[in-house]
Amino acid sequence: MSFAKSETPELIAAMLGAILRREREAAGSTLAETAAAAGLSPAYLSEVERGRKEISVERLLTLARTLRTSVATIYRELAAGLDGSEAIAVPADPQQRLRMAATVLSPQSLQTVADFSHYLLLREATPARRRIGFQPPGG
Repeated sequence: MSFAKSETPELIAAMLGAILRREREAAGSTLAETAAAAGLSPAYLSEVERGRKEISVERLLTLARTLRTSVATIYRELAAGLDGSEAIAVPADPQQRLRMAATVLSPQSLQTVADFSHYLLLREATPARRRIGFQPPGG
């Protein structure tokens, strides 16, 4: 059996977290409400949803029941996202999307994104320069 080069613990945690967040939001439940019902701290659940903490099977089972879904459904969705047969839901918030992407980027790729972001930031902060003097015809 071959494994996808992109299958990393960080990617799996980020995708699982995104699935859990989407399930919670689809249920119309807040982070605090879901955490309390599942016997988890809101801080822990937030870290799991952001892919920063792992979740045990026991806690995942409790959380799935709280969200009125099954662990099998969650795992099927995770597997479909990993093999590329289904696109995984990407958070709408740009900061969350960037955090999710950062978990799977190589250090060199992450540096490129940081450099480009810095360039854009400087470009926005620099006022437009006005040219004084010669103007080419038609310009």
